Amino acid sequence: MNVWIRKTRKKGTCVYCEKPIVNGEYQVVCQHYMKLKTGKTWWYRRSFHIQCWIDQGIAAIESKPVVETRGRKRAIITDPDRVKRTSILRRRASVVQRLKKEMNDGQDVDRLIHLGEMLNNLKDEIELVGGAPESWE
Repeated sequence: MNVWIRKTRKKGTCVYCEKPIVNGEYQVVCQHYMKLKTGKTWWYRRSFHIQCWIDQGIAAIESKPVVETRGRKRAIITDPDRVKRTSILRRRASVVQRLKKEMNDGQDVDRLIHLGEMLNNLKDEIELVGGAPESWE
């Protein structure tokens, strides 16, 4: 669609308010091209008063409110629980990191068992503040 502003050379009517646009007055012209799958094309023009163009644009924006769809949806929990949950997630990341290091370095069985128990305890703790993430399974 092409849109431009020009002075009216030929009297017409506004598409939005249906009042006449007189000669010499500024108008917004919209030209829209249509094409069918058969190859047939056509176009039509619509004229607006400048203020009517702005009004219809604002009405179009307000009729379709913007809903943010990017990113992960925020969990529905209270702020104190969110702080506790974040703390548990950080502690689990630390335990997993120590577990990986222990697996690569020494493989002290008692240390591995202790870290595994810590992971289970953290899983029980996080169930109270929103449940465990899917990645913990």
